[in-house]
Amino acid sequence: MSSLAEKGVELIFNLFGGNKQAKAAEEMARLQKEADHKQYLYDVDVYEQAKQTAIDNRAHAIKEIELKVKNEGKIAEYKDAMNLASYNYNMQIRNQQQELNDRMYAKSEDVYDKQLGINAANEKAAKMDERRKLREIETENRYEQQDVYLEALEAEGAIRARGQSGRSVDKAASVAALKASTALSLLDLSLDNATVASQSAIRDIGRERVIKDINAYAAKMLDPGELPEPIAPIATPQADFLYPKVFEDYDFGPAPVEGTRFSPSAAANKVWGTTISSVAGTVGDLFGIATKDINKTHS
Repeated sequence: MSSLAEKGVELIFNLFGGNKQAKAAEEMARLQKEADHKQYLYDVDVYEQAKQTAIDNRAHAIKEIELKVKNEGKIAEYKDAMNLASYNYNMQIRNQQQELNDRMYAKSEDVYDKQLGINAANEKAAKMDERRKLREIETENRYEQQDVYLEALEAEGAIRARGQSGRSVDKAASVAALKASTALSLLDLSLDNATVASQSAIRDIGRERVIKDINAYAAKMLDPGELPEPIAPIATPQADFLYPKVFEDYDFGPAPVEGTRFSPSAAANKVWGTTISSVAGTVGDLFGIATKDINKTHS
């Protein structure tokens, strides 16, 4: 009987203990489920906030890019205006220099033409003067020849007037004729020398005129031609900007599932694994930054 009583007591204790353990296990399961639900709600909140932060950061990045595009346009417009002003200023300088060169060349041509005219007039006057001098010499020579003829005739008449005859008269006449012939030869030689000198002087005048024409040509300004125009300005190139791609649902990775462990970093990696190639260096790790900020907030 004692053994039966002991077994009964043991059975009662076992039943009581099993029931207590079952209740404890049930309580733990309830608490775990409650904790998992709270974790799920937290994960959903983290996921949604990280998603919204990434979207906001993308919108902000687009505004930054739009501002850069606008500033790029302003800089290009300013540079275009400055280049155009510089071009117009250089064109004015070029046109003024071209006009000055054309006026100087026209003046040089006018001076050259006038100098040639002066040289031709001086040559003509000098040659006319030399010819006039030669004519004066020729006229004087003719008068002198006439005087010699007259003197010879007067001498012969004087001899004949003496009424003499014979060898003495012939001799006197011959002497007078020889004297006249010698004087005429000297006059012819003097005229020939004067003619040669005059012709030489005329040739010198012609050569002097050629030298003066050459000097005038050497002093003449060369044709300046057309000055090159300044290089026309070209439009300032503007940089191209790459906008971040539009997020799709798959970019944010899988949403949290109750009862499983959610990894915000894995979700962020999922997002940037498909978008970083198109927005790297422009937008930055927006979703990753948002996740870190949210984790700091909840921690």
